[in-house]
Amino acid sequence: PSEFNFIPDFFSVTEQRVLLEAALMKLDTTGSRRFQRKRRVLLESSKLNRSTFLPDEYYEFSEGHYDGVIHNYREMLLDSWPLTELPALSPVLNRLYSLLPSRNIQTHLLHLASDGEILPHVDNVDASGKWILGVSLGSERTLRLESCEDPEERAVEIILPPGSVYLQSDAVRFKYKHSILKKTASGQRMSVMIR
Repeated sequence: PSEFNFIPDFFSVTEQRVLLEAALMKLDTTGSRRFQRKRRVLLESSKLNRSTFLPDEYYEFSEGHYDGVIHNYREMLLDSWPLTELPALSPVLNRLYSLLPSRNIQTHLLHLASDGEILPHVDNVDASGKWILGVSLGSERTLRLESCEDPEERAVEIILPPGSVYLQSDAVRFKYKHSILKKTASGQRMSVMIR
């Protein structure tokens, strides 16, 4: 669809690591203290760092979203990025923000487990605006767009590699259901969604 812009390789591997580290840093402050402690112990006792995902069992994933659309995930609305803790983040965000159609934005972090998925749905226009920009980090997944008005129209599937960015607007935003397909052999995925 013409109102779908896609840049498959917008972020370098280094930029992806910085953005993922920032997203995990913010998300890891939420959830139960037991999981926070479990992650801290693993990070302190290993050579792992926050710029990579830990195994699924170190995160407290929710099985289902209140609307039944998202499965095996954790999420948060982001009020601020950790710019002081991660000085390399500022230029990454500046590049990303240069793509935005407007500056009055809301940022949402969505972390899918290895078996997480987002079922077909159309976002609520009142709650989410006329456009959405998505950044894909971690495991490659497939975005499927299906027409709400023409069941004969073939669904479009777009591979979302890590570091890719897409912008959905207008008709694509509200006349097409979108979903993130579950893969049988997949890793975790982090989406940075800006509306």
